[in-house]
Amino acid sequence: MSQPIARILAEEAIAWNYDSLGKDVAHQAKRHILDTLACAIGAYDADPCLACRDVAKELNPASQATLLGENTKVSVSSAIIANETMIRYLDFNDVLYFPKSPGKIGGAHPSDALAAVFALGEWLGASGRDVIAATVAAYQVIGRIVDGLAEGLTPMGFHHGTVMPYGGAVIAGRLLNLNAEQITHAMGIGGSAAVGLAVNDAEGEEYNNTKNLADGLMVERGVLGAFLARRGFTGPERIIEGNKGFAHSLLRGVDNFRLKPPPNEPYIMQARTKFYPTESTNQGHLSATSELVQAHDLQPEDIDGIVVRTNKRAIEHNGDPAKKYPNNKETADHSAYFMTALSIVTRGRVTPFSFTEAAYGDPVIRMLTDKVVLQHLPEYDPIPPAAEVEIRMHSGKVLKRRVDHPKGNTNNRMSDDDLRQKFIDCANGRFDDAAIDRVVDICFSLEKQTSIDELMQSLAFAEPR
Repeated sequence: MSQPIARILAEEAIAWNYDSLGKDVAHQAKRHILDTLACAIGAYDADPCLACRDVAKELNPASQATLLGENTKVSVSSAIIANETMIRYLDFNDVLYFPKSPGKIGGAHPSDALAAVFALGEWLGASGRDVIAATVAAYQVIGRIVDGLAEGLTPMGFHHGTVMPYGGAVIAGRLLNLNAEQITHAMGIGGSAAVGLAVNDAEGEEYNNTKNLADGLMVERGVLGAFLARRGFTGPERIIEGNKGFAHSLLRGVDNFRLKPPPNEPYIMQARTKFYPTESTNQGHLSATSELVQAHDLQPEDIDGIVVRTNKRAIEHNGDPAKKYPNNKETADHSAYFMTALSIVTRGRVTPFSFTEAAYGDPVIRMLTDKVVLQHLPEYDPIPPAAEVEIRMHSGKVLKRRVDHPKGNTNNRMSDDDLRQKFIDCANGRFDDAAIDRVVDICFSLEKQTSIDELMQSLAFAEPR
């Protein structure tokens, strides 16, 4: 019998060490760490994030790992869940996605797993180099699994975060110095205990707070699996390809997984950062809309109609008419109608703080939302989030802009300065220039840090409640 896929991935995971990464890969890992922390800080005040931190303090007040934004420490498990809720809340964190069958893509947000890097890295006293290597290893395993699926998980009713136990297990396994057999069992334990339902994607329903929480719960299951495996606890080694494993069971009996050869460069080099705080396939048409608004100084009252031509995934994921007029952030960032209108009103400057009760009820935004028509253009299916926006003016003038590769895509990367600005935008005045420089400098010199304590401390701006 062939070697279990989890064992192959575990052996690959422990093979990654800082010295073997190369300068470019190590730097990319540091960029994604900074990007992830920006997303978390930007979500600090959101009600779901506040609730998770309060519950963490209430149920697990152990002084092990820092809650991002505070000097408060809770248990490792609670810190993972609370911090990942912050990372995920804005839908601003990075993404890996891959074309599947025609018009379909599959993907995940690998940075969701970094909540485990921060919590465990701090508690275990891991060095910056260890944290960088664990980050690359987690992105690699998550990428290998998602890339190997013949279909995305969402159409089958499962949340893409269902792959997160494997990322959590790998991070914990690396930082605990587990061997390949132990990490294999950790993935089996975590994977068997964590299945995320994509119920938030139900048609005709608004998203709810669970969208932000789901991945953290699954990452934590993978970490728990690693600690159990360290004590000799065993899990199903064929958790991925077994006849009742991940691929078979979650995809309704379809033989839907083929482990592809590893790419020439690590998967972290394929991860995309987001320029706008919205679902990934919205990035193209928001970029096109913003460019038109700024280039032509468009005013809402002069606009007669808006046509967004985009890929099938964007239509399916962001085109539900029931989500046209959102009442919360979770729904708003998954509404192509609302996001297009918001981009016009904000003059292309959509930030995490553009999502307010006032915006949801704004009559100008609602007027523009009513003018948005979504059209599927099959030629864009292989290259999401490619899109074209056509704006018709009352004057009869028609303006068009096509964007194939919005900023943040791998062939149009955000620069280091862009990521610094993203952190500033997400911080929203919580840090002065010196404090921002400190956070950025620590991230970009992480390989020189003997621990990540200073990084965690540099992010504290709020007094604990």
